[in-house]
Amino acid sequence: MNTLEPKRYVINNIDALLRIMHADPRYALDFRNKAEQHITLKLRRKFFNTSPDGVLDAFNSALMKFLQTRSFRDEGFLHDQPAAGWAAHELAVGKLGGYLYRGSLHELIRAHRRTRNEVPWKYSAEDGEPAGDSQAELDQVGDPSPYADPARAYEHLSVVRRMRECLNRLSDTLRATMYLYLDETPMEQIAKLQDLHVPTVKSRLHAARKLVAECTRKGMD
Repeated sequence: MNTLEPKRYVINNIDALLRIMHADPRYALDFRNKAEQHITLKLRRKFFNTSPDGVLDAFNSALMKFLQTRSFRDEGFLHDQPAAGWAAHELAVGKLGGYLYRGSLHELIRAHRRTRNEVPWKYSAEDGEPAGDSQAELDQVGDPSPYADPARAYEHLSVVRRMRECLNRLSDTLRATMYLYLDETPMEQIAKLQDLHVPTVKSRLHAARKLVAECTRKGMD
């Protein structure tokens, strides 16, 4: 028997999955790693301007909620389950992976809504006018982000949406290289993953950035 062949388990409900994960830590680790890789990559493609740490936090939060609330329907394990049972990687990208992706997406959207670039007010109403260079300090209270002004916010979101559309129009090779770069993968690692030389990777990125910039400009004119 090939010991490298991943184990499979027939899973009927959440409790069965949790028992398997406790009894077979390797299966649990394979499931978690594959789910994280698959889901965070999908989220980074959707929110390419979000830090990898933020995406990973959203995934971890969704996974913890799943383990604690068990809100996934047990029938999901049975639907399309192979006769030999689920391997960890199949479960991670199948029905349960889709559930975790939606949970991670919701967490990421909530994190974006909570994010505010706010400056605390240093004076109470009883203090009267602040002394010293008051105007400079008052200017800091304003929101400096593009979302402070509705017109600028709409324009900013339109550009981001257009850039995403243009990224998806790239050829498969350029798009794959660009997504790795947006995921902050080092040049040397990109070259290794795609079996290329580093100068070739840089050339691809230059071409991809140029095409996206031109496509975005045309769409916004």
